[in-house]
Amino acid sequence: MPRRALLFAAVLLAASAAAVSGFHLAGDESGLVRGVLTAVRERAEAEAEDAARFAVAYHNRNQGAALEFTRVLKSKRQVVTGTLHDLILEAADAGKKSLYRAKVWVKPWEDFKSVVEFRLAGDSESEPEPSVASDEGSGQGVAKLSLEADIIHEEAHLHTIENDGLSSDFASSA
Repeated sequence: MPRRALLFAAVLLAASAAAVSGFHLAGDESGLVRGVLTAVRERAEAEAEDAARFAVAYHNRNQGAALEFTRVLKSKRQVVTGTLHDLILEAADAGKKSLYRAKVWVKPWEDFKSVVEFRLAGDSESEPEPSVASDEGSGQGVAKLSLEADIIHEEAHLHTIENDGLSSDFASSA
């Protein structure tokens, strides 16, 4: 497994270097680079979903809960000795969807996964429809995306207490 990951990383590094430096291969390298980047994004999304499912199962086992994983809303990866997945995920409990923050540490070469944190982050009501409040001073409607505001507030709080210099954002396209 590590050999395959090393080969994948070497190909990604070569493709990235070619794209950044303007190096041209014999042919249309833009398709190659797009293909490699798409593969990297899809792999990152699959790893994030796997980590989120693991975190929900871990929570269910340890708390006697019956959460059902729904989807990953946001995923950040930090390369440490392994990968630390910082996730905001949606899970349903008896049909009621809620948001959870989970941090999962993964070292695939050791077949190691550990849930570092799992906690409720908020309710996930009808997310696509923003609630509208009236601004009495001007009479204009002000759209409030409370879910998005909560996530932004939580991210701002985390940035003040964590060093995420090596992390990358990957948004799930669920």
